[in-house]
Amino acid sequence: MQITLGMDTDRLRWDVALRRRLEGSFETWGHVVHRRPWPIIAAMIALPCALAFQLPNLELEMSVENFLRKGHPARVAYEEFRDQYGRDELILIGIEAPDVFSLPVLDRLRSVHRALESEVPHLDEVTSLLNVRETLGRDDELVVRDLLEEWPSTPEERGALRSRALENPLYRNYLLNPEGTLTTITVKTSAYSSADAEDDTLTGFGDEVLDAASEAPTYLTGRENSEAAQAILEITRRYDEDAFRIHIAGAPMMEHELSRELGRNIAVFMSLSLLTVAAFLYVLFRRVSAMTLSLFVVLLSIVSTFGCMPLLGAKVGMPTQILPSFLLAVGVGGSVHLLTIFFQRYDAGASREDALAGALHHAGLAIVMTAVTTAGGLLSFVTAEIEPVAALGRFAPLGIGLGLVYALVLLPALIAVVPLGPSRIRVEGRPRRIDRALLFVGDFSVTHPWPVVVGITFVLLISIAGITRLEFKYDPLSWFPEDYPLRQATTFIDAELEGSMTLEFVIDTGLENGLRDPALLRSIDAVATATMEIEGEEGLRAGKTISLADVAKEIHRALNEDRPEFYSVTEDRELLAQELLLFENSGTDDLTELVDSQFESGRFTVLLPYSPPFEFIGFIDAVEREFAASLPEGVAVHPTGVVTLFARALRAMMSSMIRSYALALALITPLMFLLLGNLRGGAAAMVPNLAPIIVTLGFMGWTGIPLDLFTLLIGSIAIGLAVDDTIHFMHHFRRHYDDHHDARRAVRETLETTGRALLTTSIVLSLAFFTYTMATLTNLALFGLLTGLTIVVAFAADIAVAPALMALATRNLPKSEGRTPGPDPRRH
Repeated sequence: MQITLGMDTDRLRWDVALRRRLEGSFETWGHVVHRRPWPIIAAMIALPCALAFQLPNLELEMSVENFLRKGHPARVAYEEFRDQYGRDELILIGIEAPDVFSLPVLDRLRSVHRALESEVPHLDEVTSLLNVRETLGRDDELVVRDLLEEWPSTPEERGALRSRALENPLYRNYLLNPEGTLTTITVKTSAYSSADAEDDTLTGFGDEVLDAASEAPTYLTGRENSEAAQAILEITRRYDEDAFRIHIAGAPMMEHELSRELGRNIAVFMSLSLLTVAAFLYVLFRRVSAMTLSLFVVLLSIVSTFGCMPLLGAKVGMPTQILPSFLLAVGVGGSVHLLTIFFQRYDAGASREDALAGALHHAGLAIVMTAVTTAGGLLSFVTAEIEPVAALGRFAPLGIGLGLVYALVLLPALIAVVPLGPSRIRVEGRPRRIDRALLFVGDFSVTHPWPVVVGITFVLLISIAGITRLEFKYDPLSWFPEDYPLRQATTFIDAELEGSMTLEFVIDTGLENGLRDPALLRSIDAVATATMEIEGEEGLRAGKTISLADVAKEIHRALNEDRPEFYSVTEDRELLAQELLLFENSGTDDLTELVDSQFESGRFTVLLPYSPPFEFIGFIDAVEREFAASLPEGVAVHPTGVVTLFARALRAMMSSMIRSYALALALITPLMFLLLGNLRGGAAAMVPNLAPIIVTLGFMGWTGIPLDLFTLLIGSIAIGLAVDDTIHFMHHFRRHYDDHHDARRAVRETLETTGRALLTTSIVLSLAFFTYTMATLTNLALFGLLTGLTIVVAFAADIAVAPALMALATRNLPKSEGRTPGPDPRRH
């Protein structure tokens, strides 16, 4: 498009000549592929078939620790914590009964407990009223035993058991509610994968093998977490009844349910999207061949991309789950553009070979340009701190590249050999009405550019005002329907016990036996008291804290006739050392879950109700301030655990995504300038590129839809689709404007060919994504709604706004400026 004042004429001719040489190369390729299609088909089919064998090895990984890249400080700290104390995420099985201390309930509780211990894989420990620690003092002896070590057989024994349990601070808001109508079984799964257990069989085969295994432990995988969660669900179904109502909550169960529902919903609605695409491609083309060829090429690119992931050691995470939808959108666009031009020429009487060569001459370069810009923009995601987002930055461009190869190599070869059949569309039928509608919009935009510009400016200003109302909120529990068992269970347990989630802090004294200091433990206990008074966002309050200080208080009271006034940390250092030694020698290993072997560092656990992870950040900061004010100098406190890790990962994700989108635009903008030939054309082209993103974000702001992990990723699809549509329009406008130097005529000729392809892809893809609005998970429903809206806005911007901008950009240019020879005589 030669519309820049003062641009050198020779440069303009060289630019147009290069473009025409490239288009001529695509035309030549069309003749070659038509004459030798079978070797090309055989070679191209072999690659996806080979990669398809890798699909069974593909794993879905939803674990939080994998959100941050290996080596990230927060992830390193969490892995050190998990190596020391095991997994901090617990599965809570709440058991609701009229009286949990009645004999039938206790008998049933024992059956459930034993079934969990024997049937759940990847298990670390199960804790319930059966085996929870009870610390007693008998004369000068400290007795640490299981609460139900002696089974109650009389009403009096059950009454005594009930009194002891309800009065024990250890059980309160953890294993029992104050009324004794709810008790919990906590299931802690192993921190490590069962693959590490298999490595134990290598014992005796050399220290080098064992050292290698121990240096790089494999943590519990998402698949193994789901195996444990599914076993728990199956066990509890056998025991659930009206007088023994079971509620299951906890982060591992949410991870399992989310993985299952996302996998199920995406599989169902991806299939429904494909059916929708197939149906409307048939309606628009009225040819089975057009429908099957488009989908076949797209499916091959999806299969090939996901087949590459196991080979490269990658797993499917939450962000990379949008890859099929993304590749569907991008792949259908390229295929439809090529097929639209081909069938226009073929139905007009051209031979199959000439129609194919002409279609490649017309659309081939634009298809390559869209792939280059879209892939270039998505490559910016590689810099993200969030590993699944970085994986999207690696595999989305790979999928785009594979789709490009299939569209320009395999698709033409298939066109050359498949039976096409006659078109079922009458010459004077639907396509002519579509063309007239498109031409009317284009003519109005060119002849009334300023009203169009004012209109889009008003829309963008309203949208920008909406963007200022946007909030980031990542709340996976709210994605489930209100009647979903996990959501109801979490709400119920939080109401009764005030804590289904855990925050973890590591207290590091830097000294051996540093935690045997009574003054320090009393300070930690003071922080625990202050923590219970902290009120975070949305009224978030802690339900319980657990630390070494609690054990010290428990021992001191037991050794003083269980009198409540002695439920405190002794001030005598030697006495504290003796009490802790008695506890260690009692046969329990519970201290290993609270402190390291040298008593140098220990954990401080806070139980809280479920809340969106981002809302925990303020609470974590408040607890850190309490530690800073209470602990002596030299004692360091580090927040960690899966909730803290996730909150930090989300914070990193926001900054990473903002940087990635900024970098994507920084990469795409000069590419648009380069590919469109000049600064003014490139600047004008960025308006329809940015408008869909701005309008969608504005819509979210005005309707109260928050930014989260899924809605943030809609921008990647928006950039891809908007850039693709704009390049197709601008590329063909530039070609026709070079020939005639008449903006109105160039817009008309562009819309007569590319416009119909843009309309076809927009209708097909928007309807395909709108099918997601029927998903049971609200995040997927919003993903479909917003992506479909983005596609509609992108199409409207290209057929209504782009012509107006081109009309204004070329309005005052002399027609002789930079004039090049007439139309390319090879153009069909």
